[in-house]
Amino acid sequence: MAKLKKILSYKGEKIAYYLVLRQQKYIRLKIENEQIIISAPLGAHDWEIEHLIYKNISKIMKIIELNKNHRNIQIEHPSFVKILGERKEVTFVNDKKLLDNNSFMLYETSEETIKKMYKKLAIQKYNYFLSRLHHWKTIMGLEFENFTLKEMKGKWGICYPSQSKIVLNIRLIHYPQIAIDYVVIHELSHLVHKNHSKDFWYLIEKYLPNYKSVSELLKVNVL
Repeated sequence: MAKLKKILSYKGEKIAYYLVLRQQKYIRLKIENEQIIISAPLGAHDWEIEHLIYKNISKIMKIIELNKNHRNIQIEHPSFVKILGERKEVTFVNDKKLLDNNSFMLYETSEETIKKMYKKLAIQKYNYFLSRLHHWKTIMGLEFENFTLKEMKGKWGICYPSQSKIVLNIRLIHYPQIAIDYVVIHELSHLVHKNHSKDFWYLIEKYLPNYKSVSELLKVNVL
């Protein structure tokens, strides 16, 4: 597909980039042979494309200046993910992988790779989820024997009272601690009340008075 050459201005200099429009979901930026290549969805606006470039311009210029061995670097937009409610930058690259406190760098931009990253991060946080369960079961004076962390659709958590088992959704990794605590308290409360009776909600309210507003956080798509 043909590339359309476009120009933008940065610190008084003209910077060229090459635009390719195709059927895709996100705007992608790739540096190839010291050229900025943008692939964007049909109908993408110039301001969206230029926003991605300007947002990463310092990184882009450094890569062009320092990397003369023609490594291919890719950045995908939206280029962030939330981990325990904190926004972390995501940079996609082909030739190395980094993980620090503020950003993630991945080999590929495929949806499957990104999903695997989220799952791996959640598994790494297994002890964090377990610690929240132990924190609240102590406060509530309850006990559970088994805990599982897995990906689920339509449920943030499940309680099996007869098995003394709690299951949490792996996708909770993206939400702040208060939202995770709400799910933990919710599922622990099912050890006492199996259905969503008034007594069940009274028990949740006892330990989390603002649970209604907190539960709204889980309705926000953080990805």
